Amino acid sequence: MSDERLDSLRVSETKEEYSSPIRISKIKLVNYKFFHGEFELPVGGENLLIYGENGSGKSSIYRALELLTRDRIDNLAESLNIFSEGEVEVEFGFTNGTEYTITVDTEELPDYVDFLKGLSVFSPMLDYKKLLKVHYSGVSGSREINLYGMLRQLLSDYPLAGNRVLSDVKDFAIYFAELEKIVNKKLLNDINRFINTYFDKDFCIDSFICRQEIVDDVSGAAEPIVTMQIGFKDKPIRQYHTFLNEARLSALAISIYFASIKKLIGVLEKESIKLLVLDDLLISLDMSNRLKLLNILKEQFADFQIFFFTHDKELFELYKNKMSWKKYELYLDDSEDIHKPLLKLGTSETERAKEFFAKKEYDCCALLLRKGFEKILKSYLSPREQLDKNCNELDLAKLVDKAISKSAGENKAILEKLNVDRRHILNPLSHNDNRPVYSEELKQAMTDLEKLKELLK
Repeated sequence: MSDERLDSLRVSETKEEYSSPIRISKIKLVNYKFFHGEFELPVGGENLLIYGENGSGKSSIYRALELLTRDRIDNLAESLNIFSEGEVEVEFGFTNGTEYTITVDTEELPDYVDFLKGLSVFSPMLDYKKLLKVHYSGVSGSREINLYGMLRQLLSDYPLAGNRVLSDVKDFAIYFAELEKIVNKKLLNDINRFINTYFDKDFCIDSFICRQEIVDDVSGAAEPIVTMQIGFKDKPIRQYHTFLNEARLSALAISIYFASIKKLIGVLEKESIKLLVLDDLLISLDMSNRLKLLNILKEQFADFQIFFFTHDKELFELYKNKMSWKKYELYLDDSEDIHKPLLKLGTSETERAKEFFAKKEYDCCALLLRKGFEKILKSYLSPREQLDKNCNELDLAKLVDKAISKSAGENKAILEKLNVDRRHILNPLSHNDNRPVYSEELKQAMTDLEKLKELLK
C-alpha cells in the first residue's frame, strides 16, 4: 500500500463527518460469473441474509462484494459468464446516492468512492476456507500450524509509524519484529476476549511464537514460522489442532479474524463504510455456538452492514428472525439450457399468512400462522426446553405450556390468548373441520403473533 493511499485514509482536524453511515443499497450483476444477463439484488442499506442452494449463484455475489476490497481491479474479463457474448459489469448503489460501476476498463477505485478505500485495510470478507488456515495444515501428521502466510496477508495494511504499513517494510528482520509486536501486543488480548466472552472460558491463546527455521542446509535459506501456544484449563497445548475439537477450533479462528477486523478498522483515521461479509462460517459449529455468533454480530458489529451467506437452510431459518435482515432465498432454475437463479424474498410466515387472508383463503392463513407460532416459540425456548424428559421433541401445545410457564406480564397474556386461538382457530383450520370461520379472530391472531414476536425478540 503506497504512502499516498495511506494518506487518503487520514483526515484533517476539520474533516467532514458523514451525516449517517453509508450502506450498500443495491447490487447489480451483468454477465458476471454465474449470472447470465442482468440480475439485481435490492439491499436497501439493510443487513442481508441469503440462503442459496448449491449452484444458485451465492458465491458469485460474495465474489462481487470482494471486488470492493481490492486496491486494483484486474482481469474482470475472466469473470464473464461463459454463455454470454456481452460485457461484464458489477454495479453497486449506496445510500448516499453514489453509484459505482466496475467494468473491464476499471483499474482502481475512483476518488468519488473514497469511503470504500478502508475495506482493503480491514479485510471484511470471511469464509470457511480462511478459517481453515488457522487449524488445518494440509500436511498429514503435521506437528504444528504455520500461521505466517495467513497473518502476512491479514495484517498487510496494519499501519506503522512514519505513514507506513506493515507490507511496506522490506527488511525482513524489522518486518518480523513488527509482526510479532502486533500479534502479541496489539491483538492477543482482543482475541482472547472474543474467545472467553462469546465461546469458551476454558481455553485461550497464551502467545504467538515467532521464529525462523533453516530449510536448506546448503543455501542456508530460512522459513519464517508463526505458531500459537494454547492454554487449556491452564495447561499449555502446542499441537492445538490435534487437541481442540472442531467447535473450539472454529471459535478460535473466528475470534482471530474478528479481533483483527475490529483492530484494523479502529486504526483508520478516515470514515469508512463498514461491511462484514460472511460465507458459510458455521459448518462445524453446533446450534449453541451458532447462536453465540449472533451475539457477536449484535454486540460487536452493530454499526456494520452485515452480509451473511449460507447453504444451510436450517441455519437460515434459525437466523432470519433473530436479527434485522433483508432475507432472500436463492434457488437454481435449470429448466432451460442456460441455468439462472430464482430469487425468493424470505418473508415470514405471518407476512405470507396476510396474503392468504386477503384472498380469503383462511385455511392456508391459519396453517402459516400455526407454523409461525411454533417457530417463534422455538426461538424463545432453549434447545433443552423444547424436549421432554425422554428427549423427545415437544408438540405445539406443550411448547406453548412451557413458554407460558417461563413468562410473565404482557408476554404471558399474549401467549395465553394465542393458545386459545390455537385450539379454536389455528388447529381446526389446519385440518379437516367444518366449523364456521370468524375472520376477525383470525386477523387478531395475526396481530397478536406479530406483537409476541417483537416482545420475545
